[in-house]
Amino acid sequence: MENELDLALASFLTGLRERHFSPATLRAYVSDLSVFVKFSHDRKIKLAHVDRGFIRSYLAFLRSSGSLKNASLLRKYASLRSFFKFLFQTEKVKVNPCFNLATPRREQKVPRFLTPDEIERVIAAICQVKNPLAAARNRAWIELVYSSGIRVAESAGVNIEDIDFWGGTLRVVGKGNKERIVPVGGTALKTVRDYLKLRGMSFGSSSSTQARAVFVSLRGRRLTTRAMHMIVLDGARRAGITRNVSPHVIRHTFATHLLEAGCDLRNVQEMLGHKNLSTTQIYAHVTTDRLRKVYEKAHPRA
Repeated sequence: MENELDLALASFLTGLRERHFSPATLRAYVSDLSVFVKFSHDRKIKLAHVDRGFIRSYLAFLRSSGSLKNASLLRKYASLRSFFKFLFQTEKVKVNPCFNLATPRREQKVPRFLTPDEIERVIAAICQVKNPLAAARNRAWIELVYSSGIRVAESAGVNIEDIDFWGGTLRVVGKGNKERIVPVGGTALKTVRDYLKLRGMSFGSSSSTQARAVFVSLRGRRLTTRAMHMIVLDGARRAGITRNVSPHVIRHTFATHLLEAGCDLRNVQEMLGHKNLSTTQIYAHVTTDRLRKVYEKAHPRA
């Protein structure tokens, strides 16, 4: 039988759906908060009795498991903060026990990215498939992601009308259903045009929702993010790159290459769709490290 915590979680998830959060984000919240709900059930704690001390004991329980990385702990705590912020705002609790509670320190991880030579090899490799339509689609997809820096879920949701071929821009619907306009290079636009032309010959014209999708499977269905992961992973392997390469690495590559070429950090932030500049600043560490190596190698008194 459901108790008040279960009902509160269900109400929170309904609110997220109404705000058009992605299915992947919803699954993450369910995964994170279900652990807290079970922890509370096992200790027979009611929602009204959850205080800062109980939250601290829950975080200590998570840390003591030893199986969670720092990033996973931070995500679970962030989910909990969002949950209790919602409960406080909707007056389901009188006090927010997570308000101003100290959080674990985030480990600064250097984002993985490809060199210009490596990205060229990956682009060439993912086009080496027997089906001409799949080859054209793969090329158009990776060129668009590398040219615009959009997230894999954003690329899966791109419709034909979102691309301004004349103006060289792309309309993107990102996290929280927020819309932004990003520039797209001529090479990417050409590969997308070529792919759509070839696809039109194969599928014919249609005004259906599926036909509006830019990237589709050979059966005409919108390409999934999982399929996109497999495309780039397979291409990287055939390009001789042994480390793990994902669509997010292509996004990192986009940001790193722009900054190395002198692009302003705030412009990169806007193109990536980051809410806070601090999220984008991690790329500055990458470019600073590489500039330092170049300096030490080139300067006679370094």
